[in-house]
Amino acid sequence: MAYNDPVEFNNPLVSIVIPAYNEERRITATLDTVMSYFETQPYSWELIVVDDGSTDKTAILLADRSERNDRFKVTSITHSGKGFAVKHGMLQAQGRYRLMCDADLAVSIEYLGKFLNTIHNKSDIIIASRQKAGARRIREPVFRHLRGRLFNLAIRLLAIPTFSDTQCGFKCFEGKAAETLFALQKTAGFGFDVEILYLARKLGYRIAEEPVDWYHRDDSTVRPLIDWFVMLTDVIMIRFRDLTGKYKV
Repeated sequence: MAYNDPVEFNNPLVSIVIPAYNEERRITATLDTVMSYFETQPYSWELIVVDDGSTDKTAILLADRSERNDRFKVTSITHSGKGFAVKHGMLQAQGRYRLMCDADLAVSIEYLGKFLNTIHNKSDIIIASRQKAGARRIREPVFRHLRGRLFNLAIRLLAIPTFSDTQCGFKCFEGKAAETLFALQKTAGFGFDVEILYLARKLGYRIAEEPVDWYHRDDSTVRPLIDWFVMLTDVIMIRFRDLTGKYKV
């Protein structure tokens, strides 16, 4: 079945999961962009936004939008971290293919079509890369770029030697792979991407990297030094859990 064929079952062909924490300034524009894109597609879809315990007006804005479209679902959880929010959404999703996407749309939703073609034909997981040949980082500060490359070096040394960019928040999973991997996930914070990819390699899933244009957003909720240290700790814990048999795969 090609990715744009009518879905054969009651479940949607594509689910998109967006974690949101205090996103009142941009969530409406993001939803407008994503839903406008999906309305032009020939396949069935659902959009799931997981409100990670926002303290601003994010929940109000999401509730208003969900009342007007039954393919848009909102789940509110106690603030637990991006990783837990994505896990919650991925396990709630019903799509044959499941995309995680950041609320700032740093990677355009337009890339989904290319990702679906690749995942349908030859991969179980597609991850966006800001480092592969053909990728572009737009308006990214030099210090942020250097910090990201140092973190990637640490990931290569400690956990996954094969990927040029594990942290770009645009990844697509075949549905069964998503259910298996996110059920195993234990990392609640930003380091969850590394854990998911580490487990995917361990289980033998086919993973492809696709170059993308990535736009730096000044209002990111990432705390540069604190979250970098926490993510590094997360990576060390991934190896520790694996060595001590904590992943029941």
